[in-house]
Amino acid sequence: MRSGAATATESLDAALGRIAHLDPALRAFTTLLGADGRAAAAAVDARDATERSGLSLAGVPLAVKSTVSLDNPVIAPLLAAGAVPVGITAAPQLCTWGMTDSEEHGITRNPHDEALSAGGSSGGSAAAVASGMVPLAVGDDGMGSLRIPAAACGIVTIKPGPGVVPTRLAGDNWGRLAESGPLARTVGDVALALSVMAGRPELASVGPVPGGTRVGLSTISPIRLGRDLVRVREPWTRAAREAAALLRARDLVVVETPLPSPRDPVLYLARWTSAVARAAEDENLPLSAMERRTRHHALLGRTVFRHGGADDGDTRWNRATEALRTEVERAMDAAGVDVWLTPALADVPPEATEWHRRSWGRSLWASMRFSPFTPLANVLGWPAMSVPCGRTVTPAGRDLPTSVQLIGRPGSETTLLALASAIEQAGAIDQAGAIDQAGT
Repeated sequence: MRSGAATATESLDAALGRIAHLDPALRAFTTLLGADGRAAAAAVDARDATERSGLSLAGVPLAVKSTVSLDNPVIAPLLAAGAVPVGITAAPQLCTWGMTDSEEHGITRNPHDEALSAGGSSGGSAAAVASGMVPLAVGDDGMGSLRIPAAACGIVTIKPGPGVVPTRLAGDNWGRLAESGPLARTVGDVALALSVMAGRPELASVGPVPGGTRVGLSTISPIRLGRDLVRVREPWTRAAREAAALLRARDLVVVETPLPSPRDPVLYLARWTSAVARAAEDENLPLSAMERRTRHHALLGRTVFRHGGADDGDTRWNRATEALRTEVERAMDAAGVDVWLTPALADVPPEATEWHRRSWGRSLWASMRFSPFTPLANVLGWPAMSVPCGRTVTPAGRDLPTSVQLIGRPGSETTLLALASAIEQAGAIDQAGAIDQAGT
């Protein structure tokens, strides 16, 4: 499109055609942005060749999560770079859950196996990208809401650290837990989109892993009450070990060391529920308008918030957060590591069903059971990525990518992108070799 060989309008029409074909089954989109998309595409096509050559996202169809508008500071730079908004994607009510479904919009399904959820809360964005309806989407991540659906659907994403990408989300960015970020099918595409969103062109060039980088591998369950409350299934443990082997093959040091978990077992729940309560208040959503499970979550959060759950000051939860950060940093220093490598999920995504009609406890357990690894980065305020590595088989016998998570200290986005790229490239080489040996 930058060369003029294709037009943004043609790209938009092609995306809309794919959506018309695929979305009735997947339910990734809630609204199509016909007028906005046409206007954006026409504006790109009206530029001369020199102007188009300077647009890093000229004519790229873009899906936008329902939590942000087109004038949000996280979306505006993408449009200025030539991206064409195609539609608004589905999310669970108040972005609360790890499965994307609602009374209003129905069930968002996984493109790899429609019997499974696409994950949440950015499930619509992940399904739109993984199915090929669009190459790029935006979501946000308050307790894993980018990384969970990206891992569930086998694509790439990054949750940047605070302040890297400007955004406006409900409830003071979910009590300062949430950040916005891109979802795409490759690390390079994620890096390019992140560079535009952050206004930092240097992020688009994914280089080699910085010399001396050491990685800590942890596959143990991060949610424990004297024992592993959530079991990590073998395909995801295997994915993390495969990623570690790929990095070691590139002469990187990978040290197996356990990732600390919160000493206060209520910390994650306190921050999660109080963030939802804040978002509900910010959006003026009354309890009577909430789903049963979300109403219970918000009520619990109001109680927690009254005791300083997500507020400033000397509160139990802030003290627990600082204690956890100190413990994680101390473990990194003791092991001499710069980045943590973990499974991205603990199990296949839950079934695609009407979770919004079920109880709070069932939705809570379903979310925790398959995604115990993601909340840590939000509570710490650290950047984190999800990148595919390995494969498994769903209960229906469908092929499903597995994924790993990378977590780094503040300011480590460049290192995380480089590590993710190394895993992606080495994994592609290994897969190609296996195909060659099979003679197919």
